[in-house]
Parts: sequence; structure tokens; C-alpha cells
Amino acid sequence: MTGPDRQLARGTFYLAIGQAAFLLSGFALYAFLARWLSPPLFGIFRVAMSLLIWVEITVNNGVPAALQRYLPDPSLVERSVRRAAARCQAVLSVGVFGLSFLAAPWVAALLRDPDLTGYLRLAVVDVLGMGAYAYYRGILNGKRAFRQLAATITLYALTKLAVSSLLVYAGLGVEGALVGNIASSLGGLAVAWLWTRRWPVPPRPDTGQGLTERQVWAFVLPAIAFTLSSNLLLGLDLMGVQALLSGSAEVGYYGAAVVLADAPRLVLLAFSFTLLPSLSHAIAAQDPAQTRDYLRQVIRLLALAILPVLALVAGTADALVTLLFSATYRPTAPILTVLIFSYAAYSVYITLVTTLLAENRPGRALAIPTALLPVAAGLIWWGVSRLGVIGAALASLVSVSAAALVVIGYIVRRYRPRVDLGSLGRIAVASLLVWGAARLWSPAGLTLILAYGVLGALYLALLLLLGEVRPRDVTTVIAWFSYARHPGGGQDGTGES
Repeated sequence: MTGPDRQLARGTFYLAIGQAAFLLSGFALYAFLARWLSPPLFGIFRVAMSLLIWVEITVNNGVPAALQRYLPDPSLVERSVRRAAARCQAVLSVGVFGLSFLAAPWVAALLRDPDLTGYLRLAVVDVLGMGAYAYYRGILNGKRAFRQLAATITLYALTKLAVSSLLVYAGLGVEGALVGNIASSLGGLAVAWLWTRRWPVPPRPDTGQGLTERQVWAFVLPAIAFTLSSNLLLGLDLMGVQALLSGSAEVGYYGAAVVLADAPRLVLLAFSFTLLPSLSHAIAAQDPAQTRDYLRQVIRLLALAILPVLALVAGTADALVTLLFSATYRPTAPILTVLIFSYAAYSVYITLVTTLLAENRPGRALAIPTALLPVAAGLIWWGVSRLGVIGAALASLVSVSAAALVVIGYIVRRYRPRVDLGSLGRIAVASLLVWGAARLWSPAGLTLILAYGVLGALYLALLLLLGEVRPRDVTTVIAWFSYARHPGGGQDGTGES
């Protein structure tokens, strides 16, 4: 494994752990809240958090992405990048908070629940803390400090779980859960800030170019619009089902399928986190060979991560749904079997589209979901009208796959990465054998948890047997765990050698 390959794989490995911790702690928190809050109060919390997540896309995916894009550029003065980004993030955070706070009564009236106003106003206070936390998180990512970033994400998630649970247990209800969410952003901010202070990077000489706030806004605004459009492209199917089948139990089945299908995507965000700063560095250095190498490696890593997930979920969908949601939700299984492919396609799309962001072409990236949204809306309406909820899932698969194919076509035409088809074939064979084993075994109940461990071990054994993964690769991953516990000085100031 070459130097760039090793750094990209190690960074993805660290961030996958951080995202997995974020996901598992989130499931634990929702399981706790569902038991301690009454169903109506739990519903209010879910509504408030869903709206907050949508609002916070503006501070989570704008300036942080700009920092990932510009910090690796050796031609720019680092202090000017940080200063311009900080000012833009401050303006954005305060502006979004103010608008959201003022709009809370209108949103509550739109949702026909005036009592929501207070909860929404408390929830959006988190925009201020999240904006600062996301800024420092963007610095860590732009510096390619992936181990530190993974630790920050993990501590953010654990803070939310601990504080929210304690406050709700103390009897503060929904307000306690929302305050816990605010506390987690402040905790993440503190950890990320300490990392950036305790882990200095040799300053670049002030002989390069400065970055202006206008340049940052020129990147940030299309990037935010792109993220909002991409999330809408992915979530339009659920909204369509709600609109067309309102009040039906099938809406609940579809929502449950979305929760399960979305879980692997949250972990696979690690690829986007590591790829953007790495590609930005290679493109800024005008190193097409390294750019192609990064793309080749991330395509292989995506295959290694996505194909076995598809095999496991497709082979055990019914058992998985029954275990987590009870037998009442068994109609969710066929929807999940389709949606897991849709969300896998989205993971490929959202990872590889970072190439356009690294090239400083967010407008071109925005054009992809914008063009596909009306097509997706038409397909969802037609699919639900003809096939019911499974039609919405198929429409989502078609529209999201189209976005992924557009990005793949662009990358192949522009960079021509030397993708090892033999490697992809071996990964596909191993995944198919795991799918077959899952279908033959048909584990159910708590046995499913054991089965996932056994099937995961089988997948690794098949990769070793087929020569796709070598024993020294396993040794390297084990060494990364040791490195994470006892970090040493790296060669690039990030702890990555």
C-alpha cells in the first residue's frame, strides 16, 4: 500500500469508527427516550430534531467544506483561510439562528401545533454552538487530522447520550433532551478547539495568496444549496409517501425502512471526510497521478465497505426488521431490500461528488441533484400510484443511481483512474458468498447479532483466501488501533505518517 493509499485508508478507518460511535450512541439515545418519554412527547422531540438537522445543514456543510477545500492548498496563507472562514461561519450561524428563532411560531402553526414554538426555539439555540463546533471540525478535517477528528465526533456523540439521558431521567422531559443536544455541541467544540491548540502545525510563510470572505461565500453558498438539494433528492421518497398515503400504516413501514437503510450511509460519510482534503491537496499541487491514485483507492474502499452491507441486509432483511421493530413491521422488509441499494448508490454519489468540490466547482455539483429533483418527483408519484410504497423505493433507486452514474462518468472521463477490475470482482464474489450463506442460514431473533459477527468473519476470510486482503493488511489495521492508543509524532503534523 503506497503512502497516499495508507493515509487515505487509515483516515477512513478512523472516521468510520467515529461515525459508528455516533450512530450507535444515537440509537441508544432514541431507545432510552422512547421508553422515558410518552409517545406524544417523543414525537415532539423527533419533529424538533428533524427540523433542527435540516436547518443545521447550513452550518455543517458550508464553511467546514470550504476549510477542507482551502486549508490543504499550499498557495494560500493559512491565517487568511481561517480568518475568512471564521467570519463567514459567524455571520451564517447568527443569521440562521435569528431567522429560525423568529420563524418558529410560523413553523409551529404550519404543523398545526402552536405548543411546538417553545421547543423549536430551544432547539435552534444549538445552531450557535454547532456553528463553532463545525468550524473547528472543518479545521481538523482540512489538516487531515483524521484520528483527532474521529475522537472529536465520538466524544460529541457520547456527550449527547450522557447529558440528554441524565436530564430526561431527572424529569426535564423534552427540554432536557434538547438541552443535552446543545451541550453535546459545546462539548464537541471544546474538544476540537483543544486539539487545534495542543497540536500545532508549523505555520506557512505569509508569502502566499490570501483568501477573502467573498471567495469563501462563493464556495459556501453553492455548497449549502448542493447539500440541501442532495438531501432532498434522497428524502423525497418518504415525503412523497407521506403526501400520497397520509394516515396509512405503510407510511410507518416506509419510515422504518429509511431508518435502517440510512444507518450504513452515516458510517460511510467517513469516505467524504477523508477524500475532500486529500483530493484538494493533490489538485492544488497539480499532481494528476496522486489524484488518480486517491480515486482508485477510494473506489476500492467503497466496494469493500458497501458490497458486504448490501449482502448482509438483503440476505437478512426480514429478521433485521423483526428484531428491531417487532413482527408488526414485517412489511418493511421488502422496502428495506430496495432502499439499501438506493442508499448505497447515494453513498457512492456523495463520496465521489467531493471531486467537484475539491476542484472548486460547487455550482457544477449543485446542477446534478437540481436537474434530477423534478425527475425523481415524477417517478415517485408514478411509482406510488402504480405499485404502492415499493414504487417509491424503486423510484428513489433510479433517481439516486442516476446521480451516481453522472458523477462516475465525470470522474472516468476527466481523471481516468486505474480501477482494478480484478479487485472489484474478488470483493463482489466474497460478498455474494456471504449473501448466499445468510440466505441458507436464515438467522432470526438475537441469533442475528451473532450471525453478523460470523458472516463478517467469513467475509474477511474470503478476502484473505482470494488474495484481496493480505495478512499484513490485517496487521496494519491492528497497528492502527495501537497507534490510536499511543500516538507518536507524524511527519506531517497530523499524527499521520
